[in-house]
Parts: sequence; C-alpha cells; structure tokens
Amino acid sequence: MAQMDSKTEVITSTEQFDAVKSIEPDGETVYYLNLGKVAVNFFQEEWDEFLDFSKDVVKIPMGMTGTIAETESYLASCEEVDGDVIYSIEMPGATLYFFEDDWKEVLDLLA
Repeated sequence: MAQMDSKTEVITSTEQFDAVKSIEPDGETVYYLNLGKVAVNFFQEEWDEFLDFSKDVVKIPMGMTGTIAETESYLASCEEVDGDVIYSIEMPGATLYFFEDDWKEVLDLLA
C-alpha cells in the first residue's frame, strides 16, 4: 500500500515564525506554530481555543505587565526581569518565553 503524504498550507508567516495547517494521511487536521526552534502542534479543538485566546492577546498594548490574556488552557503574561521585559505564553505541557522584539513578531503572526 502506498504511503500518503500530509497536505500542508502556510496560514501566516513572519521573518522567523509561521503557522501551518496540515491534513494528515489519516484525514486529521493538525495546526503547527513554528516559533524559531520550537514547534507546537494543535488538534482542531485546541487550535480553535488558541485562536480565541490570541484575539485577546493582540489587543493588549506592548509593555503592559501582569496577565495579558487567559483562557482555561492558555495564559499570556508580561513581566520585567533585571531590566528586560519578558513575555510568556503558558499552555498545556509548555511555557514559551519571548523578549520584546520576538514578542512583536509573535503578535504579527497572531494578528
């Protein structure tokens, strides 16, 4: 039996990051956020929740500290550490940290 390949489509991209939709050989749709050296995969229900979450994230002005946006599964926050502004996204199984320049690019990707 011949092996079927995944069908992929870049949804959006920036200089360093991209979001990709993949229809797997078994017919399942999987979404990938490729953020530099980190790739996060989402099944459809997780992706839908992440998109709702990201709409709230992009509304908040840069530099605001504390909680930026939160859902049952995701949390975005910002804090100042030793003079650096650090943004983070907490999700099941991982926390991603970004300096300001990379955060701007994340916002461009999510917008």
